[in-house]
Amino acid sequence: MNYILPISSQSQVVIPSEARRLLGVGPGDKLMLNIKTQGILPTGNITPLPKSWIKLTAGLGKGLWGKGEEYIRNDRLTWNQ
Repeated sequence: MNYILPISSQSQVVIPSEARRLLGVGPGDKLMLNIKTQGILPTGNITPLPKSWIKLTAGLGKGLWGKGEEYIRNDRLTWNQ
């Protein structure tokens, strides 16, 4: 979907309610504007920032190193040798 966002005389932009609903943003939320200057015209991309980075990244490394308990158990078996 494409939306045309007019800029007011105070340089403010109003995001249509349907776009806010699709992005899941509301008052107090933050958006990131990414601008690419490649090509003839610069382009922009608006992305909502997560409300909590902790909730977003929690559990991402789960299982990355295998089962930690098994590694610790095997390592402890070598201590007395």
